[in-house]
Amino acid sequence: GRSYCVRTQRMLNQCLESLVQKVQSGVVINFEKSGPDPAPIGEDGLIDSSRPINSFASQPWHSCHKLIYVRPNPKTGVPVGHWPIPESFWPDQNSPTLPPRTAHPVVRFSCVDCEPMVIDKLPFDKYELEPSPLTQYILERKSPHTCWQVFVSSSGKYSELGHPFGYLKASTTLTCVNLFVMPYNYPVLLPLL
Repeated sequence: GRSYCVRTQRMLNQCLESLVQKVQSGVVINFEKSGPDPAPIGEDGLIDSSRPINSFASQPWHSCHKLIYVRPNPKTGVPVGHWPIPESFWPDQNSPTLPPRTAHPVVRFSCVDCEPMVIDKLPFDKYELEPSPLTQYILERKSPHTCWQVFVSSSGKYSELGHPFGYLKASTTLTCVNLFVMPYNYPVLLPLL
């Protein structure tokens, strides 16, 4: 939220310049926690069982409406992505129209620590998350070698949560959090490949 009162051509140019500097190329996503909170981590980076887990008290990081930065290809200037964020419905061949959807995808994340998976020659997409209570919480856990899987509710045929399509992971240097987008149900697909 910012407004400008333009009175002259020069002011118009300054306002446009100011707006251009603030524009980030990206996509807004609603990140929502699914399931219990993770076990608290102590100062040594190990799970601290003496601190209680309060999964029911809502925390700011449980739900964030934030941008993922979609960087354009330096050579072409066009953003490149290999995998889509799944739709929140299973396609029905008998339906003449697609169901309505929200403008900003709702991506649910599970706080279960998993191994990040990638294999040679299979592309993946990596998007940096805009700083938020969620990124701060993940970075404070100081676990750059584990990740949290992401889901879109109702994207699978038989499962309400659907299958994972990627994961949230802190960068190795713990400077930012990235969303890795993979093929749908990648934990099953990658070992097969």
